[in-house]
Amino acid sequence: MKRGHVMQEVLSAVPLPGYKLLVTFTNNEQRMIDMSNELSGVFECLKDSALFNRVEVICGAPTWLSPNGLELDICPDALYSTSTPVEGVIA
Repeated sequence: MKRGHVMQEVLSAVPLPGYKLLVTFTNNEQRMIDMSNELSGVFECLKDSALFNRVEVICGAPTWLSPNGLELDICPDALYSTSTPVEGVIA
C-alpha cells in the first residue's frame, strides 16, 4: 500500500448486466468493475446470474453467500485499483 493511501470501503454495490458491479466507495466515488473474466475458481458459482445479483456489502466489501455456505468477498482495495471511475452519479 502506498504511503498516505487511505483504504476505501464499499458503501454500495449494484449488480449490472454482463457481470458488472457499480460500486460506491466511502469517498463517494463511483467505480465500475467488469467481473466477467474473474468468474473462475472460488468465484465460479457467480456465473449463476441470480446468485451474482444477490451481492451485499458486508464489513465494507462486496460479498456473496455461495451455495455451499461460504462467504465470497472482494478486497475493497483490490476492487478500487482494478475498477474504472464513473463520471457523474449513476444510481
